[in-house]
Amino acid sequence: MSKTLLIDLYELTMAQVYFKQKQDSLAVFDLFIRSQNRPFYIACGIDDALSALEDFTFHKEDIDYLRSLGLFEEEFISYLKNFKFNGDVWALDEPEIVFSAEPIIRVKANIIEAQIIESILLNKINLAVTLATKSARVVMAAKGKAVYDFSLRRTQGLEASLAAAKYSYISGAEGTSNVYAGFMYKIPVAGTMAHSFVMSFEREAESFLAFSKQYPAKSILLIDTYNVNEGIQNAIKISRYLRKLGCTLLGIRLDSGDLINDAKKVRALLDKDGLIDTCIFASGNLDEYKIDELIKKNAPIDAFGVGTNMGCSADLPFTDVIYKLVEIKEKNKNFIPAMKLSQNKSTLPGKKQIFRIYNSKGIMQKDIIALADEKNKGRKLLIKKIKAGVRLYKEKSINEKRKVLSEKIRLIPGGLKKLSTNEIYPVEISAKLSSLVQKVKKEMSSRSAKKIVVFDIDTQNDFLDKNGALYVRGSEKIIPNLERIISFAEKNGVMVISSQDTHCSDDPEFKEFGVHCVKNTNGCRKIKATRLKRCKIISQRKVYSLQELKLIKSKYRQIVLEKNTLDLFSNVNVLNLLEEILPDEIYICGVVTEYCIKEAIEGLLKYNFSAIIIEDAVKEISAGEKIKLFSSWKRRGIRFVKTDDFIDNPLFA
Repeated sequence: MSKTLLIDLYELTMAQVYFKQKQDSLAVFDLFIRSQNRPFYIACGIDDALSALEDFTFHKEDIDYLRSLGLFEEEFISYLKNFKFNGDVWALDEPEIVFSAEPIIRVKANIIEAQIIESILLNKINLAVTLATKSARVVMAAKGKAVYDFSLRRTQGLEASLAAAKYSYISGAEGTSNVYAGFMYKIPVAGTMAHSFVMSFEREAESFLAFSKQYPAKSILLIDTYNVNEGIQNAIKISRYLRKLGCTLLGIRLDSGDLINDAKKVRALLDKDGLIDTCIFASGNLDEYKIDELIKKNAPIDAFGVGTNMGCSADLPFTDVIYKLVEIKEKNKNFIPAMKLSQNKSTLPGKKQIFRIYNSKGIMQKDIIALADEKNKGRKLLIKKIKAGVRLYKEKSINEKRKVLSEKIRLIPGGLKKLSTNEIYPVEISAKLSSLVQKVKKEMSSRSAKKIVVFDIDTQNDFLDKNGALYVRGSEKIIPNLERIISFAEKNGVMVISSQDTHCSDDPEFKEFGVHCVKNTNGCRKIKATRLKRCKIISQRKVYSLQELKLIKSKYRQIVLEKNTLDLFSNVNVLNLLEEILPDEIYICGVVTEYCIKEAIEGLLKYNFSAIIIEDAVKEISAGEKIKLFSSWKRRGIRFVKTDDFIDNPLFA
């Protein structure tokens, strides 16, 4: 099975919905660090992530497994068979110094492609940034003394162990104990001996001798298995044997105890015996803070083997790397900026660029996050790396990356390099981007407001005109309120759904109610007060597709639904239309309370929609029946408001 299935399930379930509803949509996503828990971060893993995009295809065994889940339709499965990332990618040039909110990667692609790759990008970048940043801190703390990665046995699996070796080397470590990493990345490998090796011999000196005979030019002896004082004496004895062979004892290792005092004592004994070139190697739960203390107290240690704390980034084992939509483009429309508004998790909208400004000495001074089409001072950090799914660049070698990062770290302001610092690197938001943020916030607040619909029931001449065939006595009194409601809805972008009683000339209903609302007659026509200039009539005789209803909803502010019974829901398009709109509240006005309004209310309750009656904009035939219905509806959760309440709704403020 390929690694393509290294993907969160919801990427695929969302993609199937996109496939059915948004195949032509384009999206722009930013990958960035949300929280500044380190003074700076090292952006690594970018090349590995982009390489994964090129190889991102579903193989037969992947497809067979996805089919077995029973979640995906065959049409979507067929799409996945031929899936390939064909988008464009901009990214930082690895390795790079980066800060919170700054895009590390920007993806522009079909929304299905852009969504499906989220998990693999986050997985690659999170691990690399976490380990590279931690390693850089350890290396800086060592102040030029050698650091080696000893983390293999503590890292979380194969990929993590390789990443620890790779990114610590790029960050300045001299090598790794991980032989596989040495083979994979052609980086130096190093190692000494274990306590078990020493313990396997009857005497410590015998273990040292055996090892030195095998590796006379590369012996580093572990001297604290039993007692440091005896261990150093045994090491010095072995060094005399090595001299006879023309070799010098390469080093000794301290793995426990009081490293500062032990190192000073050992150094003095080595120097006394002429072993001035024999190095002292320290290990044992080291991290940047312990190394910093050893350096400050002048412990004569020449090199450090750092395991768990560096290879697992023990104090901060993950980086808050996220991948968020920043622009969306529907078919035949312009890109629309998008942003998340959640508390403490808001994002910056639009395609962006980072501009880095340096002072007169070449030291980093500040960054500006701006829109991609802006012109600013400073060096642009985001570079187009992939076009139409194909990489545009040649990846640097691991040694080139190591050299580049060393130079970039040199350019970080000194205060940020302190292990404990309150200094914050200035990352500014451009005026143009700030303006877009405010604009999108306003638009998003509007989009997230409650979706309101007005149900205008049967406001036709035959019911509200005194000369109408089924005139409802006194109904003309509600016309001013109806006019206010419909006019207000039009001005405030509220959808008006109107029912229209529409009969053929010989409709059976006429036996009970008499001839009324015959199609194409004036009696069937809606009164002027509730009729907008742009409206769409939906016949009860045609079943509209969801796509057709979606288009109608987007083009018209009033939709008139024909019906030839009391029940509005007899028009088969009503429920699909409501599900397309998904209203939070439906305000009801019109006639007649105990007939068509009653049926509309019952339908809305049946399908769990929230119904609100504008009580001074509806009219009944029987006052007694109205009282009974209103009382029953209140018990069932129906709310009642007046026309003024509707117009003064704070949602429209």
